[in-house]
Amino acid sequence: MADWSTLPEELLFLIAIRLFSVVELKRFRSICTSWRSSVLGNNDLFPNRPLIFLNQLRGIFPTQWCPVNSPFNAFLSRAAFFCVTLSSSSSQGWLIKSDVDINSGKFRLIDPLSGLAMRHLCERLDLLEFTISEIREAYQVLDWDTRRKTSDRFKRVILVKDKRGDQRVLGICSNGNIKYWKRSQWKVKQFAYRFSDVIVHKGLTYALDSTGTVLWVSSKLKIYRYGPPLGDNITNGCSGERSFVECGGELYIVDRLFGEIFRKRKGNANFVSVETVGFKIYKFEEELGKMIEVESLGENAFVIATDTCFSVLACEYYGCLQNSIYFKDAEEDQMKVFKLENGSITTMSQPSQSCFQMFVPSFL
Repeated sequence: MADWSTLPEELLFLIAIRLFSVVELKRFRSICTSWRSSVLGNNDLFPNRPLIFLNQLRGIFPTQWCPVNSPFNAFLSRAAFFCVTLSSSSSQGWLIKSDVDINSGKFRLIDPLSGLAMRHLCERLDLLEFTISEIREAYQVLDWDTRRKTSDRFKRVILVKDKRGDQRVLGICSNGNIKYWKRSQWKVKQFAYRFSDVIVHKGLTYALDSTGTVLWVSSKLKIYRYGPPLGDNITNGCSGERSFVECGGELYIVDRLFGEIFRKRKGNANFVSVETVGFKIYKFEEELGKMIEVESLGENAFVIATDTCFSVLACEYYGCLQNSIYFKDAEEDQMKVFKLENGSITTMSQPSQSCFQMFVPSFL
């Protein structure tokens, strides 16, 4: 039989970071001396997410480190969504999002939908009480000097494999262009399309243009049309915003419909704002290359965040409504939920509202 104590330390580390609770980590470290020394026994249950500097994707540097006069000014900041449950009762849990504060290098909680830092009253947690599992990861491009978003603003950023199998950063700009990082600068890929989203699904990269057409993006960044457009869904003269969502191994397109455009005043400036009035959902039939409108999500709910979109099984989260979409409107802090069964929208007025409990952990 194999001697488990002689397993490579690198392998033991890869096993340890996939454990879901501090209890499992302590059990792991109690096996033998080599297992205990392979991973620290601290209570940092959330995995550390080092920054990825674009000029050196193969090298990953700790969050607290950056060389003086570094050429690696552009980097990817990573955030993750977690399902948090009580170890004593893991039937339901909460949805939280975390990233690393760029200035302090410390873990922090952020709003799951807007990405803004959250304030919480609890300073210390006994992590032995919780089981935490990661369900989604998201990226944004920042500048090391300013700690802010770069001048190239991106609606969506993903990591893909190029033709040599290396990782490549691919982003959808605010103007709808596709950009990719190559040789210390962003390159624009010229297409006739204006893109609204991009996703890696079953190992393939798909892009979604502003009309709802699904396109396949090859490793050489060539575009092949896959599905027909959804058509112009227009409400009160304002077109929608379209996004990809994976659910149950299938690919869906969410068409977000806006109402009238109206102007708001913020400080000394006026800005244009739109309000979401509804959603339409389509399932992408890959083999047929067709879009089929979906009337129900069954037991699932969709979460529409600023940097990614994904699905959850409603029964696994406190108060989560099945057959619904959770979202926020731009420039607004109010969380909302759209119910597909009747087309109604409920706005969060109090944190105690049952349908929003999944976003308000009781331990904070």
